[in-house]
Amino acid sequence: METPTNRPVPAAHAPKSKPDAWPMRLALGAGGIAAVSALTAAIVMPPQTVTNTQVTQQTVQQPLSTPVPASTIQVVQPVKYVQLLPGQTPPPGAQVISPADPTPRTVVVNVPAPAAKQPAAQPPAAQKPVYIKTTQSGTVVP
Repeated sequence: METPTNRPVPAAHAPKSKPDAWPMRLALGAGGIAAVSALTAAIVMPPQTVTNTQVTQQTVQQPLSTPVPASTIQVVQPVKYVQLLPGQTPPPGAQVISPADPTPRTVVVNVPAPAAKQPAAQPPAAQKPVYIKTTQSGTVVP
């Protein structure tokens, strides 16, 4: 039987080496700098002008049994606004809008739907709502 004093002493072993953290720190630092740079560029950069792309309509050459009336074909021309600098003149045929002119408004006309058929039996008249007045404590005020 071994006594606690006779127990063999384990041999001293070297502690396990930990992986080097510097490569990951450098990668995270570089990623952080890139993210901050992208955000700063997005905030500071002036807005880009939007360009309209024109869509061309391709027609298929096939005989039609009935001719298509000319009123069903509608062409929408995109409007391109250009602000002239002092001393510049507009191109020939261009419509000039003065800054003092009021802005154009869009008018929406609602066309009422056809009247629905009335049901045979009329429902009873709606009851008048009852309002109950109370104080902050919840007591009813007559």
